Order: sequence, then structure tokens, then C-alpha cells
Amino acid sequence: MQCDVETVRVGSRVRLQDQDGETDFSVVRPEDADPFAGLVSMESPLGRALLGRATADRVTVRAPGGMRVVTVVAIS
Repeated sequence: MQCDVETVRVGSRVRLQDQDGETDFSVVRPEDADPFAGLVSMESPLGRALLGRATADRVTVRAPGGMRVVTVVAIS
């Protein structure tokens, strides 16, 4: 994944790293969300936490299993 966008916004493809490894997904409008297809709503806890963040930012997100720390690896 190439880093050609400075911050996460709606439509961004994002690669995150956490304690379980790396994952890729797109941040989308709520009506287009489908977590099983890698489409995360901008209004979800993860989507809200990532909007405006840049590559290498560490972000803490409240997830169903508790607090989760992720690092933005790439944005495109």
C-alpha cells in the first residue's frame, strides 16, 4: 500500500497495526458500511477515532472487547 494521502478521511484505504498484526479497510459513509467486506463506517468508534489521523499515529479506540491501541501504517 502506497502512502499518498496525508490524513484519514472518508474514502481512505487504511492499514492498521495492532497486537494481532496488520489489517486493511476503507472508511466509508454509514450507508456503505460492511465490516465483513472491510468497509468501516466513519461513524463507528474506529472510524471516528481515525478521521484526521496521519501515518504513524497511535490511536486508542474503545472496542467491544475493551480499549484497543492501533498504529496507522499507511493511508491511500
